[in-house]
Amino acid sequence: MTTGAKVLAVKMARVIFLLFSLFVAANCDQMSIISAPKALEFRGNSRLDVEALSDVFGASLGYSVARFTEWDGLIVKDPFNMANGVVIVVAEGIQSLKLEGAHTYELYGGSASETISELVQKSADHHGVSFEIDLKESSDSFATPLGTVQPDDEDVEPIYLKPKSNKADSDFMRQVAFINGLSDLLVTSTDENIPAVHIVRVSFEAVLAAHEPSSHAATEANKLLVNALGELRTAAEKAFDGAVVVGLITSTEAPLVRSKRQAETPKQADDLNIAQKYNSNYPVIFNIVLWFSVILVFSLIAISIAIATMDPGRDSIIYRMTSTRMKKEN
Repeated sequence: MTTGAKVLAVKMARVIFLLFSLFVAANCDQMSIISAPKALEFRGNSRLDVEALSDVFGASLGYSVARFTEWDGLIVKDPFNMANGVVIVVAEGIQSLKLEGAHTYELYGGSASETISELVQKSADHHGVSFEIDLKESSDSFATPLGTVQPDDEDVEPIYLKPKSNKADSDFMRQVAFINGLSDLLVTSTDENIPAVHIVRVSFEAVLAAHEPSSHAATEANKLLVNALGELRTAAEKAFDGAVVVGLITSTEAPLVRSKRQAETPKQADDLNIAQKYNSNYPVIFNIVLWFSVILVFSLIAISIAIATMDPGRDSIIYRMTSTRMKKEN
């Protein structure tokens, strides 16, 4: 190979690598933390594996972490005042949103839209009030454990979006109205003492397909969602008395999830390695028995040492009780 051909090959490799890097960067998901309690600190901008995404929000609620991760973006300042609620909005079909005061982290390793659903099951295992609703579904209302979510338009009149003539714009405005309705429901129906995870899915795919990403309509759609997120943040902080983590996940990949889960074929109990169920009083009883046994063992050791080192003189209680008096004959 000649020198000119080698130089050309090197330049082509660099161009391909640059295009590949831009493609990867353009298709990465992001997580933005909009609000967090004082006991938690989100800092830095290190990347996060999507497999640990549910563990990050679960750790915010005080749940145990299933996977070890070296991610240093979350610092627990006060483990006794963790968050009581997590509210997450998953925006599909958009790369990022500019949110004032938010901490944004790049996600890698898969689809964040699919992974975050594990958090609902984890919260249900801890007896939390949790739900996940997909606002892309055509429905007049959405039933949740807190109540029914109704759309709240708040008399929003878009300038560039045309919901009356464009179905994509109409569907997007309907999703924004449902987010506003969820904000009202959180304030009136949330018990701040019960752990909760609320996940809401919205879609930008239809709007961006109908309008150019740099168009006024797309910019207005971004602004409407940002305003709705601000209202949702305020409502969540009021509902949970500040002990809530509000997050946004932007995903450019279409999720491969079902709107309704199908039950798997049940297995026999003998085939499952099911752990024994313990009563809620088990930790209390365990600690009582454990520490009583420890105290009893150390007390026995102390008594044995004291008896072994006792002076066996006449003043000893052992001598007084074991010695026999000799009888005298008068």
